[in-house]
Amino acid sequence: MRLERDKRYIVETDDTTKVVRFNDFQGVEQSCRVRNYSRTGLAFAMEDGSLVLRIGDVINDLRFYSLNKEVHRGPVTIVHIQDEEQEGKVISQIGCNFVDASLDINAIIKGDKISKLQNDFMDFIRSMALEDNLDPEFVNLTSHLHYLFTGFQERLAQDEQQIAEEDPEVRHLLTETLRELAFDALYEEATRYYDRFSRITSRFTHSKQHFIHREFFQKRLMNFYVKSKLFNRAYTKPLGYAGDFEMMNIIYRNEFEGEDVFSQVMNKLECEGAAAKAVRNRRTYLYEKLTEAVSGLKKGSTIKIFSVACGPALEFFDILLSLQGKTLPFQVDFIGMDQDKLALEDARSRVEPMVKGRKDIKVNFVEDNIKRLIVGKETEKELYSDADFIYTAGLFDYLSDRAANRLIHKLFGFLKPEALLIVGNFGLYNPQRFIMEYGGEWFLIHRSEDELKSLAEGLPEDTTIVVEKEPEGVNLFLNIRKAAYSRD
Repeated sequence: MRLERDKRYIVETDDTTKVVRFNDFQGVEQSCRVRNYSRTGLAFAMEDGSLVLRIGDVINDLRFYSLNKEVHRGPVTIVHIQDEEQEGKVISQIGCNFVDASLDINAIIKGDKISKLQNDFMDFIRSMALEDNLDPEFVNLTSHLHYLFTGFQERLAQDEQQIAEEDPEVRHLLTETLRELAFDALYEEATRYYDRFSRITSRFTHSKQHFIHREFFQKRLMNFYVKSKLFNRAYTKPLGYAGDFEMMNIIYRNEFEGEDVFSQVMNKLECEGAAAKAVRNRRTYLYEKLTEAVSGLKKGSTIKIFSVACGPALEFFDILLSLQGKTLPFQVDFIGMDQDKLALEDARSRVEPMVKGRKDIKVNFVEDNIKRLIVGKETEKELYSDADFIYTAGLFDYLSDRAANRLIHKLFGFLKPEALLIVGNFGLYNPQRFIMEYGGEWFLIHRSEDELKSLAEGLPEDTTIVVEKEPEGVNLFLNIRKAAYSRD
């Protein structure tokens, strides 16, 4: 006779209403999102859980909460652990079975429906009085910005319609002039608004304050910001995360992109912000570091360059452009690693034609992730070992301190003696931070110079560690130079 498996209820990835809480072996309470549950067990997600729990471990007092109500309490046995990498973090899915009593599924379903109705209705009531909880100056600025964008959008649409009736030759010149006039006027105004918004939100001491003000801002203004190709992609996150390779390409292009003049101006507006300029400066900074690394190499030598989370790999493309028509007396081996297949395809389409037929430059693009780098088998890492220069530009903006430290140690181990590791990270100064977070829901981990240096804690004492900046002062670069005879 075949026994039917208990029905498993899947919890949506954005559902934060179902969690488990328990004390780990150090007595620290952990709170983890539930991934799925059934009558006999459940699975939850935990950052670096495989370092804390093992199969066969018993958690004596695990509490299961649904919509803030405790629905089960008791011991569980760990039966399954699976690690996966998400946005630079190692997330473990921990499967466990209840030891003493089964879960009352019907009670959870009924309670969820009642609680959802109550919560949804209370959210409606609160939203009706939302402005009572908002900073008056913030509300006033948002209304003024709405008025400003509305006026520009209407005027540009009228002018564009009139220009469309002109001869093609004149039409192009008029459109170009209109774009430049609108951009110059809006850029100055928007910069002043963002500075004032930043001063207001810097006073907020609780995440709830940011949440309600961000919600208000988006309800009033998102129909304008989604016109920007850059911010539309940041907000919608078609690949599941902000800061993907195509967003970088949009920033690098820095053009009037969009279906109409207003959309083109809105895109250019964000591409000219301090953070976007810093990204372009980052490309120049890394190009100069790469140029420095390959200059002066001895005849017959080989330099191994490893780009972690390479994205579109434009800084290496710039190097290839500078080397066109030159036969090098040395060998350049470049490895570009990224977890995103589309990013690698984009990089390949740009880089591989530049090295076709060349024997002095070898390129290898690898689909890999941070989890494998940190905890993968040593035999799988020969490709990365004995590197002369390793760099990663935007990855650490999304990594926790713990994950960042572990990754730095791993990358340091791939370096040859006297080789260089460069880690890029946004600093605390970022004039574009407000609109990135409130307009695009694009959140980065900003770090001071000292905080960035602390990520290298535990490296050998003879390691040279310095922090550099690009001209905007927004992007920081942690330079880690391995000593001549360092022990990893």
